[in-house]
Amino acid sequence: MKRISDDTDGINVTDESLFGSDVPNDINVRYLTITQVAKYRKIPADTLRYYDKIGLIRPNYVNKQNGRRYYSMEQCEQLGMVKELRKLNLSLREIAEFMNDRNLQKSERILKDHFAILQEEIESKLELSRILSEKLKFIEQIRSTDFNLDYPEIRDIPTRYALHGRSNKLSTSFTAIEYTKLEEQIGGPSPILATNKVAMSLKNSIDDDEIRSEIHPLLFCTEKESEYRNFTEISGGKYICAYHANSSSYLGEIIMKMRYYAEEAGYVMSDSGLMIYQIDITLTDNSDETVVELQFPMTPAE
Repeated sequence: MKRISDDTDGINVTDESLFGSDVPNDINVRYLTITQVAKYRKIPADTLRYYDKIGLIRPNYVNKQNGRRYYSMEQCEQLGMVKELRKLNLSLREIAEFMNDRNLQKSERILKDHFAILQEEIESKLELSRILSEKLKFIEQIRSTDFNLDYPEIRDIPTRYALHGRSNKLSTSFTAIEYTKLEEQIGGPSPILATNKVAMSLKNSIDDDEIRSEIHPLLFCTEKESEYRNFTEISGGKYICAYHANSSSYLGEIIMKMRYYAEEAGYVMSDSGLMIYQIDITLTDNSDETVVELQFPMTPAE
């Protein structure tokens, strides 16, 4: 017996002995082969076979002798609807529900429900887009900034807010744990990636061991986010500031230079200041690329 596979177009097949006794007389007029449907609907034949397998859309007629599938014009239209619903991101389960025992009210409800889900997804994506845009702007800004390393300057800095962690020694596992807690507390996607929110309190000392003996992890936040119990208000005013490469390097020399610069300007550096990460390990593995900013509040010398 001659056999015809699903991959054959079959438009001109007229030998009814190939179809069995129940073959429709107008098979080539009323029905499309799976190959034709796949071609016209631009749906892979394997996908049509899968839809048949899961009962989503089963062919109107299957040749009992060779298993060849035939689809009615109505089913071809239904496949177009399935294709459109897939583009609207409905799952096959949702599409099956949509197609089962349909009526206008049910169709409207399903589409409205999916529209609401889609709107939430769009808003979420837009928020992620906004956040990513801000991070890229920050990177662009720091790439174009001449940090003028180890050169102190005096600046007026406004009041700021920050979440603070428990004091610990610098560069220990406890430091990492405290920063992790602050990140989780402030929430949101990538709260510290490509930002200069990460900071710590720092002693005014030229002894490296003393500098690293006790720090307070800080994470800058907005006034609204400062509603948490462990927030601190960092007073504004005149600060002596300096950028320094590689936060793990010796800081005593630049602190001494900042003291001298402040004294020359008629000020005294506070006993405690801030170290703010401008370029940190979230953006580079190269320690020489990292940049921190030291900021110490000042008071007029007597």
